[in-house]
Amino acid sequence: MLSVNHIENLYRLLFRPLCLYAIHFLEDMDEAEDLVQECLIAYWEKAPEVSSAKSYLYSMVRNRCVDILRKNSVSVPLQEDIPEQEAIDRSEEEARLWTAVERLPEQRRKCLIMAKRDGLSYKEIAEQLGISEHTVRNHINRALSSLRGGSDKSFNLVLSFF
Repeated sequence: MLSVNHIENLYRLLFRPLCLYAIHFLEDMDEAEDLVQECLIAYWEKAPEVSSAKSYLYSMVRNRCVDILRKNSVSVPLQEDIPEQEAIDRSEEEARLWTAVERLPEQRRKCLIMAKRDGLSYKEIAEQLGISEHTVRNHINRALSSLRGGSDKSFNLVLSFF
């Protein structure tokens, strides 16, 4: 059986990217999180002899997602729109992005998410948060500046994701 330390490290490194990978299939975050937890537990219990836990877990998550889709009578395309490795890479990049967003100061993070994800105007954000539009603009600019500091690739993902 694998050590608790090993599985904790896998969880810390792969849980979010695996969830983001699963959500592309299932379109339900709660279901994706449950599935990934089940896969990590199954991996831990079986302790398979594999050269790459990461590859094994991504395959396990994908296969279980396909099983769920088939069980729910959802057609599963024979070919994905993008190659599997690209989907894995995107999931990992999205996980890094969300980690960076979560590290932003709370007010900056709220403003950024409300503007980019929720599509609210600066005026609407200001009203909801009880701050001025100028402050909202500053928070968003500083948040984007912080995220841009990570890498140009991450920043492009921020713009495309939100």
